[in-house]
Amino acid sequence: MLHGGGIYGLKTEYDFSVNLNPYPTPLKVREAIAGAVADVSRYPDIEQTAFREAVALSEKNGLKASNIIGGNGASELLVAVLRYLAPKRALLPVPSFYGYIHSLNMLEGCETEEYQLSEERDFEMDGGFIDRITERTDTVIFASPNNPTGRCTDEGILDRIMRRCADTGASVIIDESFLKLSEGSSAKKYIGKIPGLFIISSYTKLFSIPGVRVGYVIADERDTEGLGRFLPEWNLSVFADAAGKACAGVLMEDHFIRASLEMIKGGREQLTGALRSSGIKVYPSDTNFILVRTERELYGELQKHGILIRDCRNFKGLGEGYYRIAVKKHEDDLISFLRFERDL
Repeated sequence: MLHGGGIYGLKTEYDFSVNLNPYPTPLKVREAIAGAVADVSRYPDIEQTAFREAVALSEKNGLKASNIIGGNGASELLVAVLRYLAPKRALLPVPSFYGYIHSLNMLEGCETEEYQLSEERDFEMDGGFIDRITERTDTVIFASPNNPTGRCTDEGILDRIMRRCADTGASVIIDESFLKLSEGSSAKKYIGKIPGLFIISSYTKLFSIPGVRVGYVIADERDTEGLGRFLPEWNLSVFADAAGKACAGVLMEDHFIRASLEMIKGGREQLTGALRSSGIKVYPSDTNFILVRTERELYGELQKHGILIRDCRNFKGLGEGYYRIAVKKHEDDLISFLRFERDL
């Protein structure tokens, strides 16, 4: 399994393998998606004008519509950015999201260098990663929060990465798809200051709409213009366009993010406590999923009870015994199973 959400062909009652916001999708977003049915007989706006304006306004930091370009989810945008940059040598930390390697493998002649994050330091980004950024490095790729570890990049480390890349001439791709589901620091403040910076984000996880596929890139306006040459025309469907504008509108208010973070924190603490009391090692997380390690064959045990988690053995830098578990509204069902097993 390369990703979570492998429910097809499995008897799954509770899916803890996908990292979606446990807080309910706002009614405004659902209504916007449903309302887009009326527009299926027309082409979407090829320039993404209203979408880009709405996203820029919601992201604040003085961003303009020209700093934004939308896409069919973060995956499409990552491939487009890499094709635009055409790096010959890329650096990324491991463990990290499989999609980065998958996208790099689409490039001809690109060498990938991996930096192993320290388990003793709970897989947090450290100064050793910065030391690996040299004049030979064309592109640096990482996520904050990282997947599958859930760790945000410390603000001081982030600043050092930015300055090191500026000094060496390396471009930077930062995946912030989970950032609003944490209290981490965004790299948005470096747009226009650090050349070659691309921030990839998505409404998929934040608004629990993976079936819609809507994401965006924040970059210098010269780069968003260039990036457009590597994206299909009309790559935002009328559904994605409507959903994106509605999501951006929701983010103009504080309630949704505040309520989401409160639910995630409570669920994460409850789930972490139950897992640790069952003898399972839980690594610190800053977002809506946690990485665990155990000698138990936890994936198979839970699957028998209709509970799906993410087996992380195929993540580079991890191996057998590591699992990723999302914070869900139904964590009580998983916790009940763990307590039952403990009491046997």
